[in-house]
Formats: sequence, C-alpha cells, structure tokens
Amino acid sequence: MMKALLSCLILISVFSECVYAQDEFDALRYSSAPYQGTARGMGIGGAVGSIGADFSSLSVNPAGLGLYKSSELIITPLFTISKNNSTYLGTQSSATDSKLNLANYGLVLSSNLQSRYKNSNWKTFNFGLGMNRSATFKNQFIYQGENNNSSLIESFADDFNSLGGLNPTSLNSVNFSAYGAYKTYLIDYGKGIDSMKAVSYVPYVTGLNQTKKVTEKGGMAEYLVSIGGNYMEKLMLGASLGIINVKYEKRMQFIEEDVSGDLTNDFRYFTYSEQLTTSGTGINLKLGAIYKPNSKVRFGLALHTPTHIELNDASSISMVSHTDSLLLHSNPGTNPVTTYNQDSVLVFNYSLNTPYKVIASAMFLFGKRGFVTADLEYLSYASMKYNYGIGYENATDAINHVIQSTYKEAVNIRVGGEAKLSNFCIRGGFGYFGSPYAVKRNTSDGSKTIISGGIGYREQYWFVDAAYSHSLQRINDVPYVLTRVDANVQSAAIKNGISNISVTFGVKF
Repeated sequence: MMKALLSCLILISVFSECVYAQDEFDALRYSSAPYQGTARGMGIGGAVGSIGADFSSLSVNPAGLGLYKSSELIITPLFTISKNNSTYLGTQSSATDSKLNLANYGLVLSSNLQSRYKNSNWKTFNFGLGMNRSATFKNQFIYQGENNNSSLIESFADDFNSLGGLNPTSLNSVNFSAYGAYKTYLIDYGKGIDSMKAVSYVPYVTGLNQTKKVTEKGGMAEYLVSIGGNYMEKLMLGASLGIINVKYEKRMQFIEEDVSGDLTNDFRYFTYSEQLTTSGTGINLKLGAIYKPNSKVRFGLALHTPTHIELNDASSISMVSHTDSLLLHSNPGTNPVTTYNQDSVLVFNYSLNTPYKVIASAMFLFGKRGFVTADLEYLSYASMKYNYGIGYENATDAINHVIQSTYKEAVNIRVGGEAKLSNFCIRGGFGYFGSPYAVKRNTSDGSKTIISGGIGYREQYWFVDAAYSHSLQRINDVPYVLTRVDANVQSAAIKNGISNISVTFGVKF
C-alpha cells in the first residue's frame, strides 16, 4: 500500500497546481459518517432500519415512513463535544472542542383516513420532508514530540526531485508547499553528486521539536423528500431522494523548532500552515421495504445508491522560517525571519462517488412493553471514485488506484432496544463500524464503536426524547511521507472520542 501511495503522490505533484487536497482520506470522510437524526434513533444506536415511524428512518430505510399513523412535526438540537488524546514520539497531548447544531428537523404528512383504512388495501400513503445530519466535522487535535530522524521539509524536497530536482521547470510547476519551503531558505541545492537535487537544510539530527495542530469544522446535511406506503399492514414500501450539502473547513499548522541551541546551524524554526475550505452538493436515492409476518416480528431491507457529490476546494498555504545567521552572512542588517504566502487561493472543482449500501434489519416486539432491533449494513469503501475532470485523467486514475488498494468492504452493526413504562421510555444501543482498510495501518484498523442511551416521554399529541451517545475511534496520523527508505517516519496515535447530546421535540396532528 505504501508503494502505491508514494507513486500516487509523485504523480499528483505534477498536477499540483489544480489537484491540491483531494486524497483517499478525504473520500473516506464523506463516505463513512453515521447519521445523526432523532434522539430516539440515536438512543437505540441508530438501529432504525425496521422500527418505522421515526424521522431518522428516512435516511436509513424509507419504508419506515409507511408505519406513521398520523402527521408529525419535529426538531432536534444537537450538542457535540470532541476530545482527542494523542501520543507522538513518546509525548502525550490533548485537545477538546464543541459545537451546537441541528441534528434534524422534519414534517411528515399522513393520509391515514378512516375510510381509506377500511376500504383500501393500501392503508396509508405518507409524505416526508426535512433534514437529517449525516456528519459533524467539528474536531481539534494536537500532537508534538522530539524527532531526530526526519523533517517535514524533506517531503517538499521530494516533490522537487520528482520533477527532476531544482531547475527552472520545477520551480514553475512544483506545488506551493515545496515552493514556499524553497523561498524561505529551507530547501536548496545539494552538494557533490546531489548538486542538482533539492535538499532540506533543516538539521534534524541534532533534534527538532515537532508540533502538528489540526482544527476542523463543518458537516454534511441530507435534505430529504420521501414517500412511503402501507399495504395490508404487512408490507411497507418507501423511497427517499436525498440532497446532500457539504461544508468542511480545515486549518493545519506544522511547526519544527531546533532544540540543539546551536546558533550557527542556520535554522531556528519554521511554521507551515494550510487552509482548506470545501463545499459541495450531492444526490442519492434510497429504496426500502419492511415486512411484518405477524405482530411481533418485522424484517427490513434497504438499498442506497452511491451519492454523487460535486465539490469545490479553495486552498492556500503559508510558510514562516527563522534561519538564524544564514541571511546575516551577506548582510548583517537582514531580518532572519522570512515569510512566504501563496499568491492566490487555489480553486479546484471535482466530483466524488461514495459507496452504495445494503442494509438488512430485524425487530422483535414485546407487545406494548418495548422492542429489540438490529441493522446489518454492507458497503465497499474500495468503490469510492474521484473524477478530477478533463485534463487530469492520469491523476484521477492514480488516486482511484490508491483507493482500491487502501480500502475494502466493511460491515457495520447497530443494535438497540426500548422499554416502555406507561408514557415513559428507556433506550439503549450499540454500534460497531468495521474497518475500511485493506491493510492495518500500524496499530489502528480504523474501526469505530458507539454506545448510546436515552429516555422519552409521549402523550397523544406531543412527545420529547433525549439521548446521549459516545463514539470511540483510534486513529494513526502520519505527519508526512518520505521517499528515502531509512526515514522511519513515526505516526501519532490519536484516541478520538466524540459525545453527542440531543433532544427531540415533536407534535402530532
């Protein structure tokens, strides 16, 4: 997998003036997030494939719309807290962030007329309109440690060398990051047999304090137009047209500081910054069915088409370096601090297809006392595909090849239950989202677990539900990739915990 990744990075660097931040990890971000809908749905671990009559089901199995017996209006505020504990080169760090959002809002209009119910095999035709949040990107992490094996600037030197070294052609075509390192005196010509190569002049052997800080925000919202019907109280059918809205912002800062105290090695520190804003719109279709062989059991099946998303990136970088006495040799009055800012924001339009999904579900009811339910979801992350457009076919083929080599099929499991005590409900749930990776990435396989619980109170014409869920995922972040075989770039181990608190308010009419 690493050889394929390196080949892809070298090829994409040729197209770096337009292809900047879209990689296999960006594709995974838009393809793997669990839905955040009603508090009832979150309270039972998101296992809403068979329960029906819950607005969350419109994004999972729209046949659940056929089980509504009345019209309904709902809204769900959501409070998200993310906490990351990181370990890098033996040093531990932590960061916390939070955000208030809307998990969903929606309107269901039911045609449950008494005359239709008695005289027609189709008992109801229901219409749903609203939004379910499909991802929240609010997150922040930081890691730092002392490194005497490598430097980020070496990766930028690799970018030059993939274009033949330092020469007029590469200076005009290399990516902004590498050019910024050259303009701030961190990259220059090598010596001897490497005199035409680009070489990093950051002295890592004597020790560098490295710090990486990432701040993310934004989310994905799915706007739904759904229809569902109930045939003979046995078979429910439904369909949802989903319009996806994507907003994502990322700010990354990478700092290296000389820890040797040597004032003559022509390096004190640099700060490299990236800014990325992504926006886009997508579309998908969901089809579903729920079958009730008797009053105690339900089975569900749903198919989600791939979501086609048209995306727009706006990105820029900046670099600040302090090179000690390097610039003072020729001019003692020179400022040793050099700044490079990208001369214009890089804008790029492209598209992404996420995987299709198949969801099978089952539910067992204990009369009016409650239920247990489970969803089994299958998807293939290897089927994600980018299209960079005309003129970038080679870069498109390269990144899609990396996706196919990096990812595999995955199975996600969600289970939950509800116990009813008169008008009160108590809920609990668990979710396991399988690893998307074909090859284990160091000590992390990318799987995620979610535990949840909730309560609810229901009257004839109104209800309120509350839920808490906590997800845990272990992530390995590799700060950079180098071509030299002895680089031994260490990854940071990040323990990512996200807590969600939601409350749904609803009225029936």
